[in-house]
Amino acid sequence: MIRLFATTAVAALLASGCAATPVRQEADQAPVLAAFFDCVRETGGVMVSAHRAQSADDQPENSIQAIEATGRAIPGAIVEIDAALTSDGRLVLMHDETLERTTTGTGRVADLTFEQVRAARLEATDGTVIDAPPPTLAEALEAARRAGVIASIDLKPADEAATLALARRVVEEVRAAGAQDRVILITYSPETARAVAEMAPEMMISAGLNDVEGLEGLNPAQILAWTGTREARPALWRALAERGVEAQFGTLGAPGRRLDDRYAEDGDVSEYRDLFEQGAVVIATDAPLAVRSVLGAELERASECPRP
Repeated sequence: MIRLFATTAVAALLASGCAATPVRQEADQAPVLAAFFDCVRETGGVMVSAHRAQSADDQPENSIQAIEATGRAIPGAIVEIDAALTSDGRLVLMHDETLERTTTGTGRVADLTFEQVRAARLEATDGTVIDAPPPTLAEALEAARRAGVIASIDLKPADEAATLALARRVVEEVRAAGAQDRVILITYSPETARAVAEMAPEMMISAGLNDVEGLEGLNPAQILAWTGTREARPALWRALAERGVEAQFGTLGAPGRRLDDRYAEDGDVSEYRDLFEQGAVVIATDAPLAVRSVLGAELERASECPRP
């Protein structure tokens, strides 16, 4: 395995005193959750990641309701959630910069206090408003624990300093919740992946990779490779598997353009099986129940792998 190293960005954060204190970990060690993903890949299982935690349109995105409902529908699933900071430094779940699309509130999350954000009520994709505010990250982690799901926490891309500041707070919250062995931290650039991996070596990292050379400076056992949303990449998926790295592929996206919708057009969603047979280990989707409908046995196989 390749030894982890401190990036310039991390060194600068450490020098400024605003980085999460790294947990020391030797190069030949890996997060506890890594063994689970190795088992899924090696035994021919598959994992589904529910985008914004939803498995149905009557569930608000990034809600406790969605986390719990998805956990019931697909035991052991991954629920992808979005972390955001309020103006007073509290972590809540929110995909957009603003509240308008998914809540009854208005304004930019970053400009609002925690209490102002919590005054809003969540609105589901089908327009249903529920009597619940945007949850805190701590509440979401507890809901994920109860539901038996893995929380995949999106560190939304901003400028490098802002993304790493968000990552630092998320890492602190995950550690405070004792959830290190049941989370994935989502990064978007190789530089951010290396910085966050150094910050939290005990946690799994989702890193965008176009080739195996992107693993340079990372501990492969810690990495889940994000390989895009446009077309299957079986050659890359095989090359990653040879290095002990699980490949993720997304069928999610804008309604009408995402692969989920294209697959469903003819009523036959066997394309999800094609992705699995070509080497995708994690399928990130806006239609997790459709994935379950064709890969139920493989999801069951994954559920038999020992979990932390």
